[in-house]
Amino acid sequence: MGGIVDSIFGGGGDDAADAATDAAEISAESQREALEYLKEREAIPSQFSDEATTMLGGLYGLEGGEGSQQALIDQAIASPLYGALMGGQEAGEDAILRSAAATGGLRSGNVQSNLYDYNTQLQNSALLNSYNQQLSGLHGLSGLGSNANQIASTMAGIGSTEAAGITAAAQAQQTANQQSINNLLGIGSLGVAMFSDRRLKKNIKLIGSVKGWPWYSWDWNIVAQRIGMKGSSQGIMADEVYARRQDCVIMKDFFMMVLYGKLGVLNNGHA
Repeated sequence: MGGIVDSIFGGGGDDAADAATDAAEISAESQREALEYLKEREAIPSQFSDEATTMLGGLYGLEGGEGSQQALIDQAIASPLYGALMGGQEAGEDAILRSAAATGGLRSGNVQSNLYDYNTQLQNSALLNSYNQQLSGLHGLSGLGSNANQIASTMAGIGSTEAAGITAAAQAQQTANQQSINNLLGIGSLGVAMFSDRRLKKNIKLIGSVKGWPWYSWDWNIVAQRIGMKGSSQGIMADEVYARRQDCVIMKDFFMMVLYGKLGVLNNGHA
């Protein structure tokens, strides 16, 4: 349709497409921030879990394991729990000695036997409790929850959001273009119709004439922008056409449109 038709298309489609793309990027950036947070939260638990699993593998003789029972026993003996349990050793021995003194059996062999049994049982009990605590801790660490699935889901979500943004931008562009075409064509059976209502225009300037009709340039005002018209355009004024050719003017969205084709201003789509 040439210059007239081309001039009516503003940047509405581009604006909608840009808005869709910007929205998708904002959403994707939020997901990226969430991903970085998840990775940060995952790092330490994952490290502890891996180390604990490796130590357990060694305890059970699995290939690749690095732990050993002796190392765990040494840790158990060095633990605060073992020290606390063994802290009552002296008090227990004193109790055995006081009991033997009270019964007159202090010099008997039973006292030495009782002291040996007491110390052995205390050490075994303290070591077993501390060892089990160490072992339980390793099992607990090896079973720490992982955010791997959530991280993978977030990464997939970022890709989906960006893809959706591209799709939405394309759809917005297509919709805006179609709207512009609808605004431009009006009622197709009556020929090419364009909004030419003076109330939709600003900065109107007479620039010449086409086939006996005064020809103007203008910028679309804010009212026009609300119905899809944007930027600058040129053509004739609907009120001037109505004064001479009422059959070439129609109403759409409460504004006048000129049937350029019927008026004979367009010749094969060109002014």
